[in-house]
Amino acid sequence: MSDIPDGVDLVVVFRRSQDIPDVVWDVIEASPKYLCLQLGIRNDDAVEDVETRGIVVYQDICFEQTHQRLLQARILRH
Repeated sequence: MSDIPDGVDLVVVFRRSQDIPDVVWDVIEASPKYLCLQLGIRNDDAVEDVETRGIVVYQDICFEQTHQRLLQARILRH
């Protein structure tokens, strides 16, 4: 049984790269629009099934750092 609630748009995973296969089916079952694996986390093989179901996957990214970079570049505005 998944701990991911129904109706989410984004699932953010804070697990080691080798643990990603353990959460893939829960993510697929929840069917979010996006899956984000945090900075330093990447597992191309494990997320392949997620991507084939139309879920956009971001790997090895920190949303906060990216947001700050975009603000500094004046691409985003508060």
